Amino acid sequence: MNRQNLALMPPFIRTIPQDKFDMMSFREGQQVTPECDSVGCVIGHCTVLDPKPLPMLKDGDIDFWIWAYEFTGLNGDNHEWCFSLGWIHSDNTTEGAALRIEWLLKNGLPEDWSYQMNGFNPLCYKP
Repeated sequence: MNRQNLALMPPFIRTIPQDKFDMMSFREGQQVTPECDSVGCVIGHCTVLDPKPLPMLKDGDIDFWIWAYEFTGLNGDNHEWCFSLGWIHSDNTTEGAALRIEWLLKNGLPEDWSYQMNGFNPLCYKP
Protein backbone atom coordinates (compact mmCIF):
# COMPACT_ATOMS: atom_id res chain seq x y z
CA MET A 1 0.00 0.00 0.00
CA ASN A 2 1.40 3.39 -0.99
CA ARG A 3 0.06 5.50 1.87
CA GLN A 4 1.58 8.73 0.58
CA ASN A 5 -0.14 8.49 -2.81
CA LEU A 6 -3.42 7.25 -1.34
CA ALA A 7 -3.48 10.25 1.02
CA LEU A 8 -3.42 12.57 -2.01
CA MET A 9 -6.64 11.13 -3.39
CA PRO A 10 -9.39 12.10 -0.87
CA PRO A 11 -8.82 15.89 -0.94
CA PHE A 12 -8.68 15.80 -4.74
CA ILE A 13 -11.77 13.59 -5.10
CA ARG A 14 -13.74 16.05 -2.98
CA THR A 15 -13.09 18.76 -5.60
CA ILE A 16 -14.77 16.76 -8.38
CA PRO A 17 -18.36 17.85 -9.06
CA GLN A 18 -20.74 14.98 -8.35
CA ASP A 19 -22.16 15.17 -11.89
CA LYS A 20 -18.64 14.37 -13.20
CA PHE A 21 -18.23 11.33 -10.96
CA ASP A 22 -19.44 7.76 -11.39
CA MET A 23 -17.82 4.60 -10.01
CA MET A 24 -19.12 2.76 -13.08
CA SER A 25 -16.80 4.51 -15.56
CA PHE A 26 -13.06 5.17 -15.66
CA ARG A 27 -13.70 7.93 -18.16
CA GLU A 28 -16.23 8.64 -20.85
CA GLY A 29 -14.01 11.18 -22.64
CA GLN A 30 -10.40 11.18 -23.77
CA GLN A 31 -8.13 8.56 -22.27
CA VAL A 32 -4.69 9.72 -23.30
CA THR A 33 -3.79 12.61 -20.95
CA PRO A 34 -3.83 12.73 -17.14
CA GLU A 35 -6.70 15.24 -17.01
CA CYS A 36 -10.19 13.76 -17.04
CA ASP A 37 -12.52 15.80 -19.25
CA SER A 38 -15.69 13.81 -18.58
CA VAL A 39 -17.55 11.65 -16.11
CA GLY A 40 -15.09 9.29 -14.43
CA CYS A 41 -14.40 7.29 -11.29
CA VAL A 42 -11.68 7.68 -8.67
CA ILE A 43 -9.04 6.12 -10.92
CA GLY A 44 -10.11 8.05 -14.01
CA HIS A 45 -9.87 11.39 -12.23
CA CYS A 46 -6.83 10.77 -10.03
CA THR A 47 -4.29 10.03 -12.78
CA VAL A 48 -3.68 13.79 -12.75
CA LEU A 49 -2.06 13.39 -9.30
CA ASP A 50 0.84 11.34 -10.65
CA PRO A 51 3.90 13.34 -11.74
CA LYS A 52 5.38 10.28 -13.50
CA PRO A 53 4.51 9.34 -17.10
CA LEU A 54 1.37 7.22 -17.23
CA PRO A 55 1.53 3.62 -18.45
CA MET A 56 0.00 3.36 -21.89
CA LEU A 57 -1.68 0.60 -23.84
CA LYS A 58 -0.65 -0.21 -27.42
CA ASP A 59 -3.60 1.83 -28.74
CA GLY A 60 -2.27 4.94 -26.95
CA ASP A 61 -4.83 5.00 -24.12
CA ILE A 62 -3.84 5.04 -20.45
CA ASP A 63 -3.55 1.62 -18.88
CA PHE A 64 -5.74 2.46 -15.88
CA TRP A 65 -5.31 -0.96 -14.22
CA ILE A 66 -1.52 -0.78 -14.23
CA TRP A 67 -1.59 2.87 -13.18
CA ALA A 68 -3.91 2.16 -10.23
CA TYR A 69 -1.68 -0.62 -8.94
CA GLU A 70 1.57 1.30 -9.41
CA PHE A 71 0.22 4.53 -7.86
CA THR A 72 -1.73 3.06 -4.93
CA GLY A 73 -0.08 -0.31 -4.36
CA LEU A 74 -3.54 -1.78 -3.80
CA ASN A 75 -4.83 -5.04 -5.18
CA GLY A 76 -7.47 -7.59 -4.27
CA ASP A 77 -10.00 -6.65 -1.62
CA ASN A 78 -8.26 -3.38 -0.67
CA HIS A 79 -8.50 -2.25 -4.29
CA GLU A 80 -12.16 -3.26 -4.45
CA TRP A 81 -12.96 -1.37 -1.21
CA CYS A 82 -11.58 1.82 -2.70
CA PHE A 83 -12.29 1.55 -6.41
CA SER A 84 -14.91 -1.09 -7.28
CA LEU A 85 -17.76 -0.22 -9.60
CA GLY A 86 -19.89 -2.19 -7.12
CA TRP A 87 -20.19 1.01 -5.07
CA ILE A 88 -22.97 2.11 -7.39
CA HIS A 89 -25.22 -0.08 -5.20
CA SER A 90 -24.68 1.78 -1.93
CA ASP A 91 -22.51 4.93 -2.24
CA ASN A 92 -21.66 6.31 -5.66
CA THR A 93 -20.51 9.70 -4.32
CA THR A 94 -17.25 11.63 -4.26
CA GLU A 95 -17.52 12.00 -0.48
CA GLY A 96 -18.04 8.26 -0.05
CA ALA A 97 -15.05 7.47 -2.24
CA ALA A 98 -12.87 9.87 -0.23
CA LEU A 99 -14.10 8.44 3.08
CA ARG A 100 -13.40 4.84 2.01
CA ILE A 101 -9.77 5.65 1.20
CA GLU A 102 -9.38 7.52 4.49
CA TRP A 103 -10.96 4.58 6.36
CA LEU A 104 -8.54 2.13 4.76
CA LEU A 105 -5.56 4.30 5.69
CA LYS A 106 -6.69 4.73 9.30
CA ASN A 107 -8.47 1.46 10.12
CA GLY A 108 -7.66 -1.10 7.45
CA LEU A 109 -10.17 -3.09 5.43
CA PRO A 110 -13.49 -3.78 7.19
CA GLU A 111 -14.29 -7.49 7.45
CA ASP A 112 -17.73 -6.90 5.95
CA TRP A 113 -16.56 -4.57 3.18
CA SER A 114 -18.34 -6.43 0.37
CA TYR A 115 -21.62 -6.45 2.30
CA GLN A 116 -21.28 -2.70 2.77
CA MET A 117 -20.49 -2.17 -0.90
CA ASN A 118 -23.53 -4.18 -1.98
CA GLY A 119 -25.87 -2.37 0.40
CA PHE A 120 -26.46 -5.25 2.84
CA ASN A 121 -24.65 -3.74 5.85
CA PRO A 122 -24.44 -0.13 7.09
CA LEU A 123 -21.47 1.88 5.86
CA CYS A 124 -18.84 2.00 8.60
CA TYR A 125 -17.53 5.37 7.44
CA LYS A 126 -20.87 7.18 7.70
CA PRO A 127 -22.47 8.00 11.06
